[in-house]
Amino acid sequence: MSPGDDIAVRLVAPAEASLLIGLIRRCYGETYIDPSFYDEAAVSELLASRRLHSIGAFTDPGQLVGHMGITLRPHGGITADAGMTLVDPTFRGRGIARRVAVGLAEQSMALGLVGVHDYPVTVHAATQRIGAGFGVDTGLMLANMPGDVVFQEIETPAPGARTSSLIRWLPFGLAPERNVYLPVRYRAQIASLYAEAHLSRITLQSNEGLSELESELEQAYDERRQILRVAVARAGGDLAARVEAEIREAAMRGALVAHVDLPLADPATPMATEALRVQGFSFAGLLPEYRDGDVLRLQRLADSVDETALSVLSTDATQAIAALVFKDRGSMST
Repeated sequence: MSPGDDIAVRLVAPAEASLLIGLIRRCYGETYIDPSFYDEAAVSELLASRRLHSIGAFTDPGQLVGHMGITLRPHGGITADAGMTLVDPTFRGRGIARRVAVGLAEQSMALGLVGVHDYPVTVHAATQRIGAGFGVDTGLMLANMPGDVVFQEIETPAPGARTSSLIRWLPFGLAPERNVYLPVRYRAQIASLYAEAHLSRITLQSNEGLSELESELEQAYDERRQILRVAVARAGGDLAARVEAEIREAAMRGALVAHVDLPLADPATPMATEALRVQGFSFAGLLPEYRDGDVLRLQRLADSVDETALSVLSTDATQAIAALVFKDRGSMST
């Protein structure tokens, strides 16, 4: 029997929530990024609601030894988030992650998704390799992972330091053609990412300023990651001040990183990008079809955060997107 022949890939049932929790513990101990995944009732409900589609690799006796998840977003859409790539330490080196990734692709297409966004960590190269050559690296979120996350039986270069994650677009269908308004300073880079991802986009010129109306924002603070997330629905003249106020409030709760998502379908986005850049924001990445179209993600780190913690970047593509992110961060004063 060749390696992997005794492994079956299928969806994890709600009644098998305890198996998923057990696998998380074997891979992370008690340090997994989302503490709710140690709560059997919560995991079972998440699986039953179909907000999470868990693709598992099972041995003949029924042990869960590999996993990837598709998390549908509350606002719906034609894409979702992929993640939770787990392989039991005693089963590594048998190609299980690749087989689960095939299951993820099949499930994504069954759900009618044109693609998913994956976020491989850069503290090691294992999850990066899974989608390499198929997906397109479109960003790098600096210091978005707490330093206390422990990867069992995986050597990491900077134990105890916050680490970064890639943004990777994995296409599974034909995305619709879109009109986009690209900030001038990122126009060439984003156009290159669109070409690499084979996304049909028409870049329009915009002379539109920020709205005279108040900005419309959705914000959420992630206590575990210490990240403030802001999604801009409308960018008004008060955008920079509103975002700064949100950052100050989140900082009192321990926030170290802020992300702001700007819709590229909005002709005010180029001006909004410049307003936020003055506030210390720089390029984090492009997320195709993320919220009713494409999103430009900007990021800002607290002064106390060292975003240069050594990352393991497995391919030329990951190194290229990292170079873009660091170059833009280094030129914020221009």
